[in-house]
Amino acid sequence: MANMLSSFGILKNKTFSLLITSESTSLFGTLFLNIALSLYVLKLTGSPEKFASVLALGIFPHIVLGSISGILADKFNKKVWVITFDILRGGLCLGLFLYSLNGTISIPIIYFTVLFIASCDILFAPMFMSILPTIVPQEKLVDANSISRTLNETMKILAPLLGTLVYTMVGLGTVFLVNGLSFFISAITIYLMKFPVKAPSTRKKLTFIKDISEGFRVIYADKRLMSVVSNAFLTHTFLYPFLFVGIPYVIVNILGGQNTDYGIVESVATVGSIMAIFVVPLTKHLGVANNIGLGLLGMLVPVGLLIFLGNPNFIELLAGNSFYTVGYFSIINFILFLSFSFYVVYFASYYQSKVPRESYGRFIASVIVMNGIGKVAGFKVVGMLFAMDSLIYPVIFLAIGALMKLVVHIPFMVITRNIEKQNNVEVSTEV
Repeated sequence: MANMLSSFGILKNKTFSLLITSESTSLFGTLFLNIALSLYVLKLTGSPEKFASVLALGIFPHIVLGSISGILADKFNKKVWVITFDILRGGLCLGLFLYSLNGTISIPIIYFTVLFIASCDILFAPMFMSILPTIVPQEKLVDANSISRTLNETMKILAPLLGTLVYTMVGLGTVFLVNGLSFFISAITIYLMKFPVKAPSTRKKLTFIKDISEGFRVIYADKRLMSVVSNAFLTHTFLYPFLFVGIPYVIVNILGGQNTDYGIVESVATVGSIMAIFVVPLTKHLGVANNIGLGLLGMLVPVGLLIFLGNPNFIELLAGNSFYTVGYFSIINFILFLSFSFYVVYFASYYQSKVPRESYGRFIASVIVMNGIGKVAGFKVVGMLFAMDSLIYPVIFLAIGALMKLVVHIPFMVITRNIEKQNNVEVSTEV
């Protein structure tokens, strides 16, 4: 209990508190919009492949603009940059709300919205993510990431439920209004923050191409960092497409569930993520490598439960029964997100402590580009697999990804244990 309470001490850092308030507010609005857009597009298309294509569309700006965003994140005023993109996204959403009062939100408008917000996101994300390591001491990064993730996951409970209810009751227009207001609140919060004065850069000026490659060079220079980034790539290639395409498609289109069923499942998944904050303080003594490994092992459990989707009798049991459907997918998502959120706390804390501050934005951008490529490929494959005659194929795809995540973590474990042994030998020699 004492360890858990000490984790909350980081909230005394006013700048950190404002940062996570901005992050969670913006996230709430985005997720509020995302679930409504997902249900809206799924209703219009009725096809897992077309649905996946719309979601994949939002990934292309990450690939095209990703490396550029990293350079900008390391060179420009973070405060002005973040506020600007909050205002741009908020302005678009409020404009769409006004348009929806007299017009219909068509698929082309959805395409434009997805592309515009995704473009702003990729130019915004590296800058925003590079703020945390500059305002929190390295020894407090695990606590900071734990608190930040818990608050964000709380927003993920509220957003799916409220987004589903608002979309179902009053339509997509009001969802745009809420999303727009959330971006403006986020901008105001960032405006109130006091950023640390940036020290003059001592690094040599690089050419544009070398500047872009800097982020990838940082990744390849550290084998453990490469292991962590590879794990993130596999998450975006195998796990995210299954969650964002497969679960809503199965619940609504195959099992005949209601929009609210999907909203409940999403929210229960977030309860699992929140529970991670209570586990993190209990396992700190195990070290980063072991804790990442524990999270990965935990993610295999729900993958095993999903195998039942390949049984037609099981599908028949779930079909038309909201209680069974919601219960089954809630259990899966609870375990999956508990394990995933636990693992991400240590995952993020590791790279935040290892990546040089002057290259941090480009590192984040390089990771986003890699993850974007993985997502596009994953959405395409998952869309095709769910269109086949059995759900066992996308489940096998997910299982392969989960096993690969374990395999790429092995180098991290081996290197860490060798370093720990060497340190123990040096301590013994000194004694």
